[in-house]
Amino acid sequence: MNRVANSRNAELDLGRRSKQLAEDERELVAPDRLAHTITEFVEWRAFSYWLRLIVETKGLVSDQMTAILQERCPGFLEYTAAYAVEHPREPAFLWLRFLEWTDEKRFRVPIDEGWRHALGYYATRDPRMDQLRAYWKQCRRAWKLQPPESLPSFETWREAALQHR
Repeated sequence: MNRVANSRNAELDLGRRSKQLAEDERELVAPDRLAHTITEFVEWRAFSYWLRLIVETKGLVSDQMTAILQERCPGFLEYTAAYAVEHPREPAFLWLRFLEWTDEKRFRVPIDEGWRHALGYYATRDPRMDQLRAYWKQCRRAWKLQPPESLPSFETWREAALQHR
């Protein structure tokens, strides 16, 4: 078998194992609780997409963004500062630190109860995530060419993203 076929088979096997793990972990949580947590997960991912757009467009974390992060995500900026000290050679990808922090702080229960993989597996397949990703990509392309005169609030951006087709 050639390398491409081996790679494809390995990818398919990984997908099957991931699905099986998600199905096994799904048994550890009530369906309504999983659905509620998926919605919460999608909401935090939406915020991460918006955060990335705003910071990349402005080229910095503005005072306004700092205030938003302090209010919405207490402890996050301290987390990023500590991370930067511990990893001085790494680029400061704020959005990536945000994903790590959110997973650790906001989704501690699924981690502790053993159904974190199920949460991620089903959340990434949620149609809302597809809408968020597509809208983020569209905004990123458009804003690189011509940033908007005024940047949208998170709520405005999220609403537009979830109506995006």
